[in-house]
Amino acid sequence: MKYLLYVALVVSLVPFQAVLFNRLTIYGVHADLVLIAVCLVGLQAGELDAILIGIALGFMQDLFSGNVHWENLWLKPLLGLLTGLASRNVINLTLTFSLALLLALSIFSGWVTFLLKSWQGPGVDFFAAAQGIILPQACYDAILGVVLLKLIQLITPPRHQFPAASYE
Repeated sequence: MKYLLYVALVVSLVPFQAVLFNRLTIYGVHADLVLIAVCLVGLQAGELDAILIGIALGFMQDLFSGNVHWENLWLKPLLGLLTGLASRNVINLTLTFSLALLLALSIFSGWVTFLLKSWQGPGVDFFAAAQGIILPQACYDAILGVVLLKLIQLITPPRHQFPAASYE
């Protein structure tokens, strides 16, 4: 069942973002649904699933966007790996941790994308891009990701809590 959901996610998420979700912008800033999906898979299923979903979704996103450097193909699996490793070391997955992680990873993704685009040619000043694009998109990604994570937690059963082992 999980793999069927992953196939549906890979096939439908990037066209949904390219066609419909770009209409839902807030002052010209739109969320990166692929980044949110990869991070949520990393938080819920682990790093291996997040890497595989990141490769597939990053490839699809680069096919739809026509990026020169194919940055999504290697950046999304890296973000999935970081999310999966971070969630594996957390006993109790809180919304505050998820919000901070999504915010940090979205800022990192925006920064890498800005650097790659600035090497192509003259562009915008970094501080103007950070204030106008990178930080608002990171906030939008983090808030939307936490809302979707809360919906997932309401639908699925909770993660198993293991008692602490002691030698007493």
